[in-house]
Amino acid sequence: QSGHYGREHYYYTNNLRMLRLLTVSTLLTIALSLVETEFDFGGTDKNDIENQLRENGFSAEAIGKLLQEDDKDLEKLIKEMEEEVDVSWNEAKGYDECEEFMWWKRKDGYKNWKKDVDDEREDGYEIGNEIEEEETVGQYKRERGGYHGKSHHGKQGSKSWADKKKSCKPKPLDQICAEIECAPHEKLNISGCGFEARKILSAKWVVTTVDTADMAEGYQSSFWRLFKYINGANADQVRIDMTVPVINKWWYDDNGDVTGGQMAFYIPAVHQDAPPAPTDEAVSVEQWDEAIVYDRAFGGNRRDPDYYKKQFMYLWKALDKVGITPFTGMSITAGFTRPGWGRQRNEVMFVDDGSM
Repeated sequence: QSGHYGREHYYYTNNLRMLRLLTVSTLLTIALSLVETEFDFGGTDKNDIENQLRENGFSAEAIGKLLQEDDKDLEKLIKEMEEEVDVSWNEAKGYDECEEFMWWKRKDGYKNWKKDVDDEREDGYEIGNEIEEEETVGQYKRERGGYHGKSHHGKQGSKSWADKKKSCKPKPLDQICAEIECAPHEKLNISGCGFEARKILSAKWVVTTVDTADMAEGYQSSFWRLFKYINGANADQVRIDMTVPVINKWWYDDNGDVTGGQMAFYIPAVHQDAPPAPTDEAVSVEQWDEAIVYDRAFGGNRRDPDYYKKQFMYLWKALDKVGITPFTGMSITAGFTRPGWGRQRNEVMFVDDGSM
């Protein structure tokens, strides 16, 4: 009896935690989708970027400098994309995927696979977001009539299926960190599938709260406060290089209600010993302790809440498979690439319970 009760209690508690995590995941990703078109500071449209900078109080001189830097960055990006060497999905993600998360390998196989593909087509998402094996691409080719962007109606698309498959892979973290400074971290050798374990080393971060009463407005305002800090809104009036990832932390209570949010930029190593003080009272510098996190990575320019929620769910299930229970009072989203600029890498994360 006691063993039966213990199992029931475990599953009840586990399911309750999962429900809370999915509740907050839905809330924060709705916020992300609401601000996508207005906030991302992505893409390559100079007029859009200039308008955003002007609306947020940047001077004409500062805007000119930022646009010139964008031109150089875009030329560099194009060159990198031309020279890019393709890697496997597991190499791109940084871990081996769990077989049960590979929807094309399920027992219900082709019927549900075809429905998922058709649903993605209707929703306007890139086909092949999770197509990882050549046999699956071959199956798609037979169904749709070719790799070269042709649908079953024979219309020519703008991309080949091979290109679409590649564009949806996350950009490998080692490639990103070779191009832009990353927060110091170490990959941990923890057995399992469907996730990566990473130790984030102790360092200083510049942070600001996110007003969760109005997620869309709060999220935008938080980004611009930090962006202004690294562009001279600090006591030394110095410009600070952008780093990755951009971290978003979300705290919530046992009922699944969001109790707070925070956005953070890692402060580059050259400023770690004495980071300039922010001039905005809503911005501060914090020393973060070392922490162990578990992540799942994905590519493509996706912000739809259901997709983020699915990634959080997969991460939770992958950790549960190896007996890891993360801290249930916080979830994290992390962006490693500028939206709309080449290959993307976004991650969902949970923090190890022992790090809190």
